[in-house]
Amino acid sequence: MTKRFITSFLLVLAASLMPSSAVPAAGKDLRIAMVQWRGETEACRGFKDALKEMGYSVQYTVINAAQNRTTLGRLLREELLPNLKNFDYVYSYGTTASKMTKTILNNKIPHVFSNVTAPVESEIVDSMQSSGGNISGTSNRVPLSLQVETAIRVVRLKTLAIMFNPREKNAAVVRENLQEISKRYGFQVIDLRSAPGSDSLQNNLQKLSDGSVSVDAVYLPLDSYHMTQAKLIGSKLRSAKIITIAAQKKYIENGALFGAIPDYYALGKEVAGIVDRHQKGEALRNMAIITPKEPLIMINKTTSQALNVEFPKDMLAKAVTVE
Repeated sequence: MTKRFITSFLLVLAASLMPSSAVPAAGKDLRIAMVQWRGETEACRGFKDALKEMGYSVQYTVINAAQNRTTLGRLLREELLPNLKNFDYVYSYGTTASKMTKTILNNKIPHVFSNVTAPVESEIVDSMQSSGGNISGTSNRVPLSLQVETAIRVVRLKTLAIMFNPREKNAAVVRENLQEISKRYGFQVIDLRSAPGSDSLQNNLQKLSDGSVSVDAVYLPLDSYHMTQAKLIGSKLRSAKIITIAAQKKYIENGALFGAIPDYYALGKEVAGIVDRHQKGEALRNMAIITPKEPLIMINKTTSQALNVEFPKDMLAKAVTVE
């Protein structure tokens, strides 16, 4: 009896001394705060659907920044931080929301993120192999070299413009990487900086349309601001008969020609898998950041016909087409 009591006591004591990051919420009922940068996305839906498929019953509290840093900061301070005890996990979408959320949480409760393009460069995690904190998640970055290799099978590149928001860390990182890759493949990169709250996007589209900026193609990286302007960008560049290479399907659905893109719904499901692994006792800090396993080739058929662009047969056979 004494021996059994001592063993039980030691087990209880050991559990009480475990760090909060290693102790999963009990049972299948979870409370999750969802910090969204631009409302519900495919990744968010994949996350929710996968948790449901795994048998979890989840109460969600949505915090939507509506792409506004000031609004996000206020919501995190006023609605999230005072109520951390009411949540088992915090989910965040995108680089800006995830970085600000990490700062507010400071490892207090488990944090999972989705669709952060450059989690190490953005200082959200220590490395792609280990986060170094009470956090883990997915990156939506398809290797830029793969995107370029896909592009040069379709268009001969001597000059490639990149349209990006310099205020978004992930977009600026992609721009730097593209500059490096261009040296390997022998093309020139032309920067087209387009920030919200200015006329720069309209001005850049006009320069491309009237030929004052002449390029072989335009590259559209993962950039939250430009994705909200996908319809405008796609229609303008298609009308100008300019080839566009996109890193996100929203661009292609709205008129960009093609691209090697991540499957956002699948990445959301991967984040749910991280939660499930944590529930089973695996520490978030020990989990590698998950990247897209099988990028999709997506082609806008209407744009390819308008620009009279032909794709290799093997690429067409694997591609997803939209009109």
